[in-house]
Amino acid sequence: MANNDSFYEYYSLICRTITTPSRLKIIETIGRNKMNVSQIYEATGLSRSNLSNHLGALYKIGVLGREKVGNFIYYYISHPEILKIIKMMMDLVVKISKDRHHFLNEKECEKNNDGD
Repeated sequence: MANNDSFYEYYSLICRTITTPSRLKIIETIGRNKMNVSQIYEATGLSRSNLSNHLGALYKIGVLGREKVGNFIYYYISHPEILKIIKMMMDLVVKISKDRHHFLNEKECEKNNDGD
C-alpha cells in the first residue's frame, strides 16, 4: 500500500469528508442507531438543506448506509470501526488540548473524554 497513490487519494478523501464539524456531529448523533432525516435534523440543529448535503456526501463515500422503511429513509453507520476511530481521535484531541492548554476548557475535555 505504501506505493499506491490511488489508495492514499481515497484514504485522504474519506478523512476530509468525515472531518468537518457538521459531519462529525452527524456521525456521533447517529452512532450505533438507525435514524431518519427528521430525527437527525432535530438532534443536530443543522438546516435541512445543509443536512441533506452532508448525508449525501457521507453516503457517497460509504461512511453511511441507508434503508427505506415505508416513507422514511433511515441512515446508519456502515462500518462500526468508524465510530472507534473517531472516538480515538477525540480522545487524542482532548489529550493534546490539555497538554497545550488551548481549544477546550476543562468541562469540554471531561465531556469528550467520558468512558476512559
